[in-house]
Amino acid sequence: MRHLLIIFLALAFTSVFAHADKHVNLGDRATELKDEGKSRDIHPSLAEIRKMHPEFLLHKRDKTLRQGVRTQRDSLKECVNCHSSTKNDEYVPINAPDQFCSTCHQKVGTSLDCFSCHRTTPKEGL
Repeated sequence: MRHLLIIFLALAFTSVFAHADKHVNLGDRATELKDEGKSRDIHPSLAEIRKMHPEFLLHKRDKTLRQGVRTQRDSLKECVNCHSSTKNDEYVPINAPDQFCSTCHQKVGTSLDCFSCHRTTPKEGL
């Protein structure tokens, strides 16, 4: 019973969602949109996305792969385009240490399986 209490307290005080606004790197475009106050136009409910993004990605994957539904706004490609950053005029992979995706995934100890198939940087010329 004591172990469960310790685990519960650890999760309560180290929740990744408590640190969601403190990403090391939001990405170049996402930072611009946030600074301009336009991030709500892209993500109406940031709290919901932070909490539910694995389910959204799985749902989107099923619709894309099984039903052929493809939209630019909700694509993983658009997430990468917005949340990637540059260093010395080169894109840094979004799953690299201290980048947008990896910061939360490192905190909760999960892997980034998406990028074993999907691009980690935007296509050149964006």
